[in-house]
Amino acid sequence: MLCCCIFILILTFKISVMKKLSIFILVMTLMAGFATAQTINITGTVRTADGDALHFAFVQDKQYKYATYTDSLGNFALAVNPSSKLRVRCGGFRDTLIDINNKTEFSIILKPVVNITAARSNIPAPVDENDDINIATMRDENMLKEPLVPVTVIGDRPLIKNFGTAQLPRLVEIGDQKVAGVVGGPDLAQGAILPQFTHKEATKGSRYLFDTWVHGYVVNNKDSIIQNPGLFFDYDKMGGNLLLTKDKHSAVEVYRERVKSFTLYDHANQAYTFTMVPNIDKTHFVEVIAEGNNYKIYKATQTKFVPSNYSSDGIASSGNRYDEFVDEDTYYVIGKNGIPQKIALKKKALKVVFTDDQVKLNQFFATNDGDIDDNYLHDLGEYMNK
Repeated sequence: MLCCCIFILILTFKISVMKKLSIFILVMTLMAGFATAQTINITGTVRTADGDALHFAFVQDKQYKYATYTDSLGNFALAVNPSSKLRVRCGGFRDTLIDINNKTEFSIILKPVVNITAARSNIPAPVDENDDINIATMRDENMLKEPLVPVTVIGDRPLIKNFGTAQLPRLVEIGDQKVAGVVGGPDLAQGAILPQFTHKEATKGSRYLFDTWVHGYVVNNKDSIIQNPGLFFDYDKMGGNLLLTKDKHSAVEVYRERVKSFTLYDHANQAYTFTMVPNIDKTHFVEVIAEGNNYKIYKATQTKFVPSNYSSDGIASSGNRYDEFVDEDTYYVIGKNGIPQKIALKKKALKVVFTDDQVKLNQFFATNDGDIDDNYLHDLGEYMNK
């Protein structure tokens, strides 16, 4: 009887110790995860040694996928991991690495990539030791897609030579300063030949997101940021392709399956982030309006070409005299169940989507008025993810 009691006491003690140990391990794991995910908000400026502001300098948390560009005054703001490093790069200047060390304000001076001695002696200047992200990286990651084909330009209309539908995409063999040719290939069966950002006067709208090449960066399917000051981008809304150029005269496509997301900046430093969500659209990227642990809000844009349909019988006329590219936007919310729900830009529709958080939604409605547009949805997403 005594032996049984002793055995029960020992067993109870072991179970108690194991429970405490399990709880301790769980707490430590959660604390480690929290420490890894912790971020702080930082601000700063990027300038030359003479005090000139550097516009479109790229500032990146080297360890995580946090990045931004400086504005026209050289200012930037970014969420970063406090124990990481900042990587700063700008065309014509040396890459710079800076320890964050929990600092929240930075004044960064970039040195130009100029080697006077090398220039005078015709010796190539040394390559920046941090310059490991370039157009060759995109090639090696199989991110680019052919074809690059010669063209003949007649007026403002390029004509492709020797291009047939049997030609398959292949890796582009690109050396330094050798990006040439135009976009083509099976993915552009909808009509894109060469990125023509401006159209004849009678055409309204555009198939491209921007009317010129812009700065940006890509997050590939390995969660690596790919950015280079010498690379410029645009997005083909009709074909669903991210376009890349180095000389601003010719372009290549980036393989969709190699891209997790990309962010492009207009000349006012407004950022536009796109990602692939197959449950919404398998062939086009969708624009990120808001993303968080609880809710994600996306905008899917379908761009259609509508030709001139003007007609007249001499008495009455109808239709338009101009060709037009028309955008049709559809908004989606993905909640905790992971299923996209299409929404209309009305409060009634939002109440259906956020039915599990009605109290929080009503609190947002009480302090936010006005038209429901992209900015409104962005603020709503930020609020609902707090």
